[in-house]
Amino acid sequence: METSNQTPATSGQWCLVTVRQWKREAFLKYLENDIEGKKLHEIFLEVVEPEDAVYENMLLLRISNYPEARGHLKQVENFQDIQRLKPNEASRMLGKQ
Repeated sequence: METSNQTPATSGQWCLVTVRQWKREAFLKYLENDIEGKKLHEIFLEVVEPEDAVYENMLLLRISNYPEARGHLKQVENFQDIQRLKPNEASRMLGKQ
């Protein structure tokens, strides 16, 4: 169940973000611009695009603060939903890359 040398408890929480169909790349660009422009690196620790086709409208985000992250994500175009993942769920999804 090892994903890296960091554990979710000490390095933020993994969440699954759902975006509008066929809009993942656009959403990712908007999110990256917001993270850079608004200096949100302390909230959004890591962004991963799952390669498995099942996840084509989803992103994995490792965040430090769920309420703040959710608030920012709601303002990003094409955002639909965010849900917290258990450590084993995140590990399984990261392992499929």
